Amino acid sequence: MPLALSRSEAETLFSYTSSRWLCNDEDEREARYVAFDPHALQRIACESVGAEECVSWQKIGEGAFNRVFLLKFNNGVEAAVRIPFPNVGNVGRSVASEVATMCYVRERLRDHRCAAKIPFPPKVFAWNSSYDNPAGTPFIVLEYSKGVPLQQRWLHIQGPDTAAAVLSLGDLEFALLDLQFSQHGSLYFVNDVPEELRNRPLHQEDHPSTDDLARQLDLKYKIGPTANREWWRFSYGRVNANRGPWLDMETMIRSAAEFQIRAIDTGAVDISSSRVKSKPSDIPLLRRMLDICIRIAPLVVPTNPALTAPALNHPDLALSNLIVPSEGPPHIRHSIDWQGATISPFCMQAHVPRAFSYTPGVIPIPDDGTLPVLPDDFDSKTPEEQEYLRMHWRLTGRYVWYNVLIQGGHRLRREAFHLPHYEPLLNLVPFITRCVSEGPADLQGLLIGFQQLWAEIVGDKSTPCPIDFTPEEVAAHAQEVERQAEYERNVAQLYEELGCMNDGSVVPDAYEAAKARMERLREEWDESAMKGPFPFYEGAYSYYLT
Repeated sequence: MPLALSRSEAETLFSYTSSRWLCNDEDEREARYVAFDPHALQRIACESVGAEECVSWQKIGEGAFNRVFLLKFNNGVEAAVRIPFPNVGNVGRSVASEVATMCYVRERLRDHRCAAKIPFPPKVFAWNSSYDNPAGTPFIVLEYSKGVPLQQRWLHIQGPDTAAAVLSLGDLEFALLDLQFSQHGSLYFVNDVPEELRNRPLHQEDHPSTDDLARQLDLKYKIGPTANREWWRFSYGRVNANRGPWLDMETMIRSAAEFQIRAIDTGAVDISSSRVKSKPSDIPLLRRMLDICIRIAPLVVPTNPALTAPALNHPDLALSNLIVPSEGPPHIRHSIDWQGATISPFCMQAHVPRAFSYTPGVIPIPDDGTLPVLPDDFDSKTPEEQEYLRMHWRLTGRYVWYNVLIQGGHRLRREAFHLPHYEPLLNLVPFITRCVSEGPADLQGLLIGFQQLWAEIVGDKSTPCPIDFTPEEVAAHAQEVERQAEYERNVAQLYEELGCMNDGSVVPDAYEAAKARMERLREEWDESAMKGPFPFYEGAYSYYLT
């Protein structure tokens, strides 16, 4: 017998209750509202874990794109139920690929030499990628990952405990990046890709990692179109584009640029809307840059084919997606949230995980790979200042250590890091697919970087550079970047005064007070002095709504 839920209890399950937004509040909540049949979902979950009834529902997490519940059953089993929000874009494809990716990783790496130490995805009990099912929504029923997110312990662990977390994540990345695939795109079960893709090989047939198990999995899994949200979000999902699978890196870059050109040409994106950062006057520059991206695609691809080979990695190795024990050595038990995972060029997958990334500022990062040091005047600081510096020193040290670890242990990854255009290459496709929504500045800055590094990139001064920004344009862009940076610092200060996150969200109990304070601060805001408009108004830009 299913657990009875009142109408108000059910509505709480459907709605986003963790935050309110200081602007676009109704739209942000609507983008995260998912109604479903909780009793039908309970029945499905019970059957999947061999239980007779569900004894409790608990909402345990709401992110930007998913809601997660903990269900407990009368047989003692606990399961997580993950329901995606509409703002994921092409929800059905997203769920189908996420499930296939988790199942593939568990099967492919089960006999790996480091299998005992790899933080596998949780086991999938049941799933459906369609809205046309008894639950009324796509869902995934998963093994519940007991423990806490690593972010809860990250600032408090030191020494051997830090090593436990770093090394277990390294084991996962090393194992994943050693696998080689035949195309760029995303993983699916064979019946979830178009028929014309079902006869294509999954792996590189001549690669050493292609063993008997790989050949068995080739019958079960295939590579289909990318599940990356940027290609499917909102009206972009209606754009006719080549979303993969792609046979090579050049085609992937070119397809991204053609995708954005079609979005402009078809009017799929309202460029006059305040929701996007680009303006109608930016269209000539956007077109010019996207055409440049098409022309440089064959020239910026690394010459070593191993650096462009299709490779799989977790899409977001953030501290919140790594589950560790609540106490004791924080070996990572599970890696969660595989939504949007892609098979992409190795050089684009071999970046430092977000869990270990550090933006230089408080503690400088040494260029020679040595560990960072505390400032010379550390002893003269107050105890509070010393603790602040120690925290940043530890975070910087972890970033440096992870770089040394992965570069020392993985020759190909070290080669990728030493490409002269590694950073711009890493951001090329993401900046292309967001250039209309985010405005032209980021992509222009990246292309200027390519232009300045051109001789090093092509290794041949006789190869002309297709990027033709004039010195005046470069100077104007630098001036705009400086203005934008000052504006963002002022906006960050506003966030701090309002107690909100950088998307304008606050906890519900603080909403009314924060909104009242926001209106007072709006009156004090000087657009000229602050280098830009007051950021909170209805219809303002939102990353999650564009």
